Amino acid sequence: MTYQKDFTTTYTINGHEYTVTAPALFDSNTNELIPDKELDDKAAEIARQQYRNDMGLVTPKDLKEYRAKLGISQRNLAELTGLSPNTVALYESGAFPTTANNKLLKSLINNDEVLRQYMINDSKNYSTELVAKVDRYFQNEDSVVGVEKENPRYTAVQLANWFRVENYFERELDLNIEPVTQMKVIKLLYMAYGRYLAKTRNKLFSSPIIHMQYGPVVTEVHDKFKCLTVLDHDKPSKEAMDDYTTVSQDNEISELLDNVNQCYINYNAARLSKLTHQPGSPWNMTPDRMIIKDQLIFDTFSRGIES
Repeated sequence: MTYQKDFTTTYTINGHEYTVTAPALFDSNTNELIPDKELDDKAAEIARQQYRNDMGLVTPKDLKEYRAKLGISQRNLAELTGLSPNTVALYESGAFPTTANNKLLKSLINNDEVLRQYMINDSKNYSTELVAKVDRYFQNEDSVVGVEKENPRYTAVQLANWFRVENYFERELDLNIEPVTQMKVIKLLYMAYGRYLAKTRNKLFSSPIIHMQYGPVVTEVHDKFKCLTVLDHDKPSKEAMDDYTTVSQDNEISELLDNVNQCYINYNAARLSKLTHQPGSPWNMTPDRMIIKDQLIFDTFSRGIES
């Protein structure tokens, strides 16, 4: 048996000492400290962050938020700065940047005019993808590079209602299937949105998707059902049934929703959150309460990664 309690450790980083008090794991019988990778890594990261603060170093969070703001990938940032993709990945994983690289990255993060000057001086040396992404950032647009201009055929609520009614029919056939929750429907919509965006370069629906604590949240659906956890204990409303009929007549969209539903039929909202919370996911790269950029979703789902 084991237990946790606060433990104080001193770390030495490049000649600087940092004393950290954080939870650690102890043996219940001997009361001796025992190794625990997760807790030990968290304590060490506190010391590493203190070192970053003292040295004025950019943090992994700084880099991820900057990329999210611009809607660019790690490879795009490497191209922009002249660093290798591996170096950018290492910095986002916690490695300390060199003095020169830190100065370069901080100048970009802290001043958009530096970025603008980069594009004026060197745009001919950058890929068309990077140039288009930065141009869209300066134009304050959130759309995929080369995006088509087809308007969404349905609202997010109509598509959510499709999932609600499909769940009702599934429960009619199998009593072991649980009524769908608002959070699972939202996550299924996010998965469908990503697949559709990657395939067609069009938005599946127009509602913004924002970073919230439990994952990407489709605002229109969240606002519609914000007082509910389980959406339907019994038969869904007439409005939901009508929306289901309407969407089901669209072969392309109904097939998309059905494929997503079947892929994740055995997942609950918590298990889906483990996918969307992965390091480097669009949710992970976006600051709290901010809109998740389409470009981030497109880049991720285009690689066959659903997170």
